Amino acid sequence: MESFPSPCDKGNGRKRKGDPEKWKRNQAKKERYSAKTLPKRLLCNHKKSFKCMSLKMSDIKLFFDNFYAQPDKLKQDAIILKQCVPKEQIREKERPRKLVTEKRGGDHVSMKSAHKKEAVMKFINSIPCQEPHYCRGHTKRYYLASELSINKLWKQYNLQATPDIKVKKSYFRHTFNTNYNLGFGSPRTDVCATCLKFSSELKREKDADALNKLMIGQRLHKLRAKAFFDKLKEEDPKLKIFSFDCEKNLYLLKVPDQIAYYLRNIYLYNFTIVEGTSKSKLTQDNVHAYCWTENTFPKAANEIASAVYHRLRNSDLSSCETIRLVADGCAGQNKNTILLAMLSKWMTEAPQNIKQIELVFPVVEHSYIPPDRVFARIEKEVRQHEVLNNPQKYLEIISKFSTVHNLGTASCEVFDWKTASQYVMKPVGSWHFQFKKCAQTTYLKKNVKIS
Repeated sequence: MESFPSPCDKGNGRKRKGDPEKWKRNQAKKERYSAKTLPKRLLCNHKKSFKCMSLKMSDIKLFFDNFYAQPDKLKQDAIILKQCVPKEQIREKERPRKLVTEKRGGDHVSMKSAHKKEAVMKFINSIPCQEPHYCRGHTKRYYLASELSINKLWKQYNLQATPDIKVKKSYFRHTFNTNYNLGFGSPRTDVCATCLKFSSELKREKDADALNKLMIGQRLHKLRAKAFFDKLKEEDPKLKIFSFDCEKNLYLLKVPDQIAYYLRNIYLYNFTIVEGTSKSKLTQDNVHAYCWTENTFPKAANEIASAVYHRLRNSDLSSCETIRLVADGCAGQNKNTILLAMLSKWMTEAPQNIKQIELVFPVVEHSYIPPDRVFARIEKEVRQHEVLNNPQKYLEIISKFSTVHNLGTASCEVFDWKTASQYVMKPVGSWHFQFKKCAQTTYLKKNVKIS
């Protein structure tokens, strides 16, 4: 749903303003005019007529606190001047005594153009904006349409503005950057179809009752998506979270030659498992990449189940009771009976402290999980290389962000889970519920003696 910009807090704009209070020079000045000790009675050698000794310690403390309340020389001088009694000319009307206000320096220009700034901010506040599509929580940054820019907005503003409130491009840019935390989005290609459906119907619908139903449906859809992210960021010492996904196919022949573009390339597959919550730092210790080439094994459910099985068997699970597996709902790789059969097999050999396994699938097209962050870093590194013509070069790049395992070797075998599952599990069509609509599957360990 569209929203509109609003000015952000100080220091949270698109570009930060300078904070003079944190400058080293000003901090030294503040320290110079701050109190060095606690208030104490001073020994005075003045005559008794000055009555210096009549001052109480409470009076000295009061003056001390007032004087050092503001460590600024001009304000401290003003307090001293206030206590002085000058000898003035005798006038008919006595002037009231007030603290002297320092009027030198400062900004005397901004107030002259305050009406221009107000008009610019009113124009920016009227531009529709939206939150980013991929976000693991609430963000204070909003995004304008991808076809806009600061230069285009400045031109639009001056076209509709009267001559007295027209501004220069530099003034408009400064106001936009310092008072708002706004960016410009990119053309979207992977937006949730349900979200697009609700957005288009909300714009088109005129009936109040139908509009209310659409708003409720959109709200429920977003709450379901948020519930998934809450499960992904849950931190519990007795809970271990594994999230996994496949990267897009990597071409083994990446060369600048134009002819290579039309050739049939062999793919390198990268299946990544991240151990930890969505807030965990991504390191080589908790990121595991299982790689293989197209000519050795296909990218199918057997390979995915074998990689997950290897990770479960080789992870430290001594302190947890619940395993939570998080993946997108791709039926050919993750959401199938082959993975369920593998988990059933692993539960028979799992440590005694493991009580249950949760297999969680997010709302379709709202599945931004930690492996996607790893893939973004890998693809950014790949774009910087002009020539990549063998698997080893790809593995060197992937190893910068994860621990690489070669799938199909002796240390990480590929098992035929598909054939094995047919002997112990019924076909999905004969189940008493629709597995396709399941968002979570839970395995509980029971003390059943098998003969």
